[in-house]
Amino acid sequence: MSLKAAPPLGPHPPAYEKLLARLAHAGWFCDGTVVCRTLRRQVAGKWVNKGPYYMWTAKRAGKTVCYALSQNQYHVAKQAIEANRRVMGILARLQTLTRKTILKKVPGVLGRK
Repeated sequence: MSLKAAPPLGPHPPAYEKLLARLAHAGWFCDGTVVCRTLRRQVAGKWVNKGPYYMWTAKRAGKTVCYALSQNQYHVAKQAIEANRRVMGILARLQTLTRKTILKKVPGVLGRK
């Protein structure tokens, strides 16, 4: 069985082009979550606030990995994670536009009688 070349969908619509342009300027991005937390500990009978502590967590090969971060690393990672969320949103919109275009422009199966 040989595969035929996919029929062309035509030029990208302007909305699609705008989304592609936004992807081109995404910068650094990574997945996961960063948190800044303080801990309240009892030391010599008195409650003391410790921290703040900065942590990054993510899934790798089905397991959660966790890294301790410096304050500077935390801020950079936070920006990269925000960029990743924007990129994932843009990709979802691009996929939706592509799916709609394929269903509209490429001949489909015939309906049953």
